[in-house]
Amino acid sequence: MTNHFLDNYVILDFEASSLWIESWPIEAGITRFEQSKPNTWSSLIKPAASLNHQDFNMFYSATHRLSVKDLQDAPEATQVALTLIPHIAGRTVVSDQPDYIQHWLAKLLQTAHLVHTQPVTSFDEASIENFSDDGLRIIKETLSGQAEPGRAGPDSARLASGWEAALREENKRSTLEDTPPNP
Repeated sequence: MTNHFLDNYVILDFEASSLWIESWPIEAGITRFEQSKPNTWSSLIKPAASLNHQDFNMFYSATHRLSVKDLQDAPEATQVALTLIPHIAGRTVVSDQPDYIQHWLAKLLQTAHLVHTQPVTSFDEASIENFSDDGLRIIKETLSGQAEPGRAGPDSARLASGWEAALREENKRSTLEDTPPNP
């Protein structure tokens, strides 16, 4: 694949303690592109002592299959924040749930006294901006055929697979259009 515009993006996902305003991230996952090839990283997050531990919703935890006990040996929130920064720096951060992700990103970065000043962009908006109607159809078909894993790294990789499939198809069509006809 010769078109590397996807290298400007990183798809970010979090799993969280709940969906309430006091919720906090318990897992971070990103997929970023390097020469249009997806690369996924994820980490569980040990809750910072300053976070409201009463906000861990047992019903919601069934979605991502993580408990407070699973997080006890995870890296500290500050360490995850410092590891995440180089992955997102200089790239447009994209998510299928930008409002939630913006909230949890801010909470995570606060543990390291950092801020992310750019808004998280909607996956759908970024897709519309970068792909043709055929590409958008391929993204939709690719993602509709995959269950949502419910974990941050695999969820970000799932979204990236839609972009990768669309880019592959658009590059194939572009190559066919550029090929001279056989005499």
